[in-house]
Amino acid sequence: MTVTVERVVLATDGSAPAATAAAHALFLARVLDAPFHVVSATGVQPTHATETSGPETAGPSASAAVEAEEAVGAVTRRALLAGVRLTSEVVGGPAATAVERVVGDGDLLVLGRHGRSGPGRFLVGSVAERVLDASPVPTLVVPSASPQPTYRRIALFADDAPSSGSAATLARRIVAATRGVLEPLAVVDERAVSTASPDTRRSLETEARARVNAVAAAAARDAVESGGSVRTGVPAAELLAHVERTGADAVVLGVGGDDRVRLAEHRTAGTVAGRVVRHVGVPALVVPSAGDDEAIDLPERR
Repeated sequence: MTVTVERVVLATDGSAPAATAAAHALFLARVLDAPFHVVSATGVQPTHATETSGPETAGPSASAAVEAEEAVGAVTRRALLAGVRLTSEVVGGPAATAVERVVGDGDLLVLGRHGRSGPGRFLVGSVAERVLDASPVPTLVVPSASPQPTYRRIALFADDAPSSGSAATLARRIVAATRGVLEPLAVVDERAVSTASPDTRRSLETEARARVNAVAAAAARDAVESGGSVRTGVPAAELLAHVERTGADAVVLGVGGDDRVRLAEHRTAGTVAGRVVRHVGVPALVVPSAGDDEAIDLPERR
């Protein structure tokens, strides 16, 4: 199944970090020429009475509903001023559950990181991580201290995850639109080669270099400038260092299939994605597997 990006979806709670995430969501909606959808959650759904629980538990307060409406309204005003096509909704229930109900095939989800706590809030780190664990769509997690978006230099994790091709395609399309530079990184996991033979180590290094070269070749076909590095080390740590070295203002990496399961192996894409999302200082776009990992298709620019 081919992954498409037909809509950019922002989950917001109205906080200052949410406003930062909104700037990035609006920017990507313009870059990808995609419709923009904003959603906010009101809180916990009411539970019905049982013989032991007594009366029905109260649902979201009126103030929570008002806050959700105000959060949506604030982003709506920004979208209208930016000339971005917009739809919006307020959804009942906890934030992560609301996100799962709202997003679907063709969406790119945008979440902020480190906001207020509470059952209706989108920006708490644990909510973002829960969504990432199960999200079937590309998901951008924006740190609260992120600068204004430019996406002129994007770091790309060029590994062998099932979704690496989709991640590379989406990163390439964004960089092409911003006339920026793509900075792929392939990592030879030092833990996997510490006891390996010299021939095995050389083979892994050759495979890593081939992945970087493949990204560079695809970038050249799209007239996108590309660098490229191969490092030996711990993948997540090397990717975080790569972002710093290159001055990247965003990082893109794939995760999908069995990579979601935290296996008893040293290298899993899911572990890398989790560490990067928690610690990176720039927006991190995590792209799930698209079945057979065909390239991401974006709508024709109008």
